[in-house]
Amino acid sequence: MDAPRRILSFLGLSFGITWTIAGVGALFKVNVDHPAYMVLAAACMLGPALAALIQWRLIDRAPWSAVGLHPRRIHWPSMGVTVLLGITIVPLVLLMIAILGDGAGWAGFGHAEVSGARFATSLAEILKSRGLTDGGAMAAEMANLPGAAIMGLLLVSAVFAAFTVNLPFMLGEELGWRGYLYTATASWSPARRIVLTGPIWGIWHAPLIAMGHNYPGHPVAGIGMMVLFCTLLAVLFDQVRTRVGSVWGACVLHGIINGSAGAFALFAWDGHVMIASPAGVAGCLAIALLAAVVLLMDGHYRRSFFKPVVLPATIPNLP
Repeated sequence: MDAPRRILSFLGLSFGITWTIAGVGALFKVNVDHPAYMVLAAACMLGPALAALIQWRLIDRAPWSAVGLHPRRIHWPSMGVTVLLGITIVPLVLLMIAILGDGAGWAGFGHAEVSGARFATSLAEILKSRGLTDGGAMAAEMANLPGAAIMGLLLVSAVFAAFTVNLPFMLGEELGWRGYLYTATASWSPARRIVLTGPIWGIWHAPLIAMGHNYPGHPVAGIGMMVLFCTLLAVLFDQVRTRVGSVWGACVLHGIINGSAGAFALFAWDGHVMIASPAGVAGCLAIALLAAVVLLMDGHYRRSFFKPVVLPATIPNLP
């Protein structure tokens, strides 16, 4: 089977598995507010990995070594840079909101403030929404804590989660996108690979977006925003996958992004869901800026960005 047909076969499996799971959920009227939603979303995340394993082992008949999960393949200094990149995203999104919302006065961006007082207010609101009315006193005691210290602790927790509890779920997606699809397009230029992978990654989320994930109340426009967001984010993921030399780098970056979403919610408020969120306009601006910095700082990756690249170590030994 040639490369284009292998790619189409993998994509058919990925979308077929994930969208079938989501379709079953839709039949039972599962949405983002349903008690079973988190289980459904976790099951959907496993679709690309299952598709990758079926494609690699049963269709391509590649050896297990082609899957590329051995820790010896990891370039650990680049993994350290990946962690730094991951923990930069939420603070940068908050900065965008502070500049464009609080500074420029654009209402859709809402407000952002990294302070103990804001943290205490948000925590009290969350506790109240869950019926824990006696939690206000505890939240008030935290108002005098330094906001930067709170943010730092939350980001450290996100990193810890990325290497532990979040890792299997992130592998569910990344073994597909930065695993099989990356190796199948390893001879392509990074730019060409990103133009393929980013939109596909975004469209793959469509059933969950329609259920209210990320952009509640915007099931159609939300899909378009997710495609834009994933395409921009694919630049960071492709560079990390290339530099770390293993799909584990992308898993860690994905885990930090997902794990730090709660930190964002504690320091931002009153924004439009399509604008003032890590996956909205503010997030897209932050990711675009980070992508530009990555291309500026990584000269080797930048110079190869529009050139076909062959990475023999990551290409499956196919018959």
